[in-house]
Amino acid sequence: MSSAAAVEKYTVADEATDVVRDVIGRIFMPVVVYDHQQVPALVNTITDAILSKIVHSRLPRKYIVNCTIVQRNGAGLHTLAACSWNADVDGSYVYKAENKGMICIVTVFGVTM
Repeated sequence: MSSAAAVEKYTVADEATDVVRDVIGRIFMPVVVYDHQQVPALVNTITDAILSKIVHSRLPRKYIVNCTIVQRNGAGLHTLAACSWNADVDGSYVYKAENKGMICIVTVFGVTM
């Protein structure tokens, strides 16, 4: 078996899963009431916290973090992101969290340099 085949592929999901879950658990989940004036600060805090942790990952990648928070009121939400990249080494990870008053969707894109 070649050494290249023995190397385990390390994906963006491998890098982002624990980081995103930790940040969402600490910052988003305790806030259970939707407040339109507080949501921009909440989005910034979540995005900055995820990005500051994930840049210390195993592989040199450029990371893009997107965070969407909507009020949980029964309204529909459809979102899509599209990229042109190298599917062998680049990737994305999506995480959705809900609490009593809000829904939070975080997408992390990792693109090799």
